[in-house]
Amino acid sequence: MARTRDLIRRHPIAAYLILAVGLTWANWIPMALRGEIVTPGGNVSQFPGLVGPMIAAVIVTLVVEGRAGLRDLGARMLRWRVPLRWYGVATIPYLMFLAAVGLLAVTGGQTPTFAELGEFSGLPALAFPLVVVLVLVCNGFGEEVGWRGFLTPKLLSRHGPITTSLMVAAVWFAWHVPSFWVIETYRNLGLTIIPMMGIGITSGAIVLTWIYVSSGSSIWIVALWHLALNFGSATAAGRGLPGVVVWNGVLLWAIVVVVGWLVADEPGTRPFVVRLRDGLLVGALRSPMGRLFGGMTVITFKGRRSGRTLRTPVECVHEPGRLYVLVGHPDHKQWWRNVQVTPEVIVEVAGRDIAGRATVHVGDDPEAKADLATYLRHRPRVARTLNVPADRLTDQQFLAATAARTVSVRIDLQPTAAG
Repeated sequence: MARTRDLIRRHPIAAYLILAVGLTWANWIPMALRGEIVTPGGNVSQFPGLVGPMIAAVIVTLVVEGRAGLRDLGARMLRWRVPLRWYGVATIPYLMFLAAVGLLAVTGGQTPTFAELGEFSGLPALAFPLVVVLVLVCNGFGEEVGWRGFLTPKLLSRHGPITTSLMVAAVWFAWHVPSFWVIETYRNLGLTIIPMMGIGITSGAIVLTWIYVSSGSSIWIVALWHLALNFGSATAAGRGLPGVVVWNGVLLWAIVVVVGWLVADEPGTRPFVVRLRDGLLVGALRSPMGRLFGGMTVITFKGRRSGRTLRTPVECVHEPGRLYVLVGHPDHKQWWRNVQVTPEVIVEVAGRDIAGRATVHVGDDPEAKADLATYLRHRPRVARTLNVPADRLTDQQFLAATAARTVSVRIDLQPTAAG
């Protein structure tokens, strides 16, 4: 037991994922092997498996953080004292459902009944209030205590919100896989369930990350949102147009959230398209796929007038202990002017944020020529653009003339980045 506890403490995320998936699949896989089908009002239920993420979160939190961690988790589960607008946000999926029902009513379509609203897969015919409680406890808290209450904060401490949401979505989708064979609605969709579920879960993960963070880490609010989503799309009443409207509404919501995240740290004075472009590039560079973008980095610096923390993606040359940047069209860019005034910067090196000190060269001083030669030696394409032949990279007079019409930045990194 001591060795198991030590493993969990050293690898809490891995331990949580194994427990969450294992506890749920221990219920769902035998159901699939027995050929059991979950239907609304039937005697077969997937509900015991829904609480796997919550149980896993409680176990791992207790082992890793002790009673203090459990108290914090419980406080976030019951964090209901939040601004009233978040209760409005939590009801939006159900409001989407009601909008679709209204559309059916005015166009002469068949509107769902209140009885159908209480027909939930995996639950027998029960009084509506009891259905709400069971769905809130098992679907809402059963999943959200794990996915948002435990996994999301752990990943946010290492990654940005987009990467975190995508990672949670991948696990969340995998966790659902055995249910494709046991829930009647999923079985009826056939292979189309895979892209539909993938897009739906990814959209939901993005929106829920935003709600969780913005509401002050309230698991209560995200559980209510999950509840509203289920009643808007996962009951008999949600079949057809209502479910389609909710699915597309959450997808559009997720797109808006992502765009907001991408432009949030970009200067508001810049054109929106430019903010979005740089935000996309910065997001890609900061993601696990950032290593695919060889020769680029993100520089974080202070605005010389606003004092705000700003960032920009740049093409660079990395040598041990240093980064070299050649500023293209310097008259149209401001970031190098900022680091000229406040040279302390943060740059991304091999997936880590490393502090550095920038030196901006404007003109043909000896350091400018040496730095320019280093950069162009690694970037022959840029050298050709500047009409610098490879055999002139050691010609000091030629380099001086070239440096006089360029702006270059050398960033000396902390010793920990020297490799």
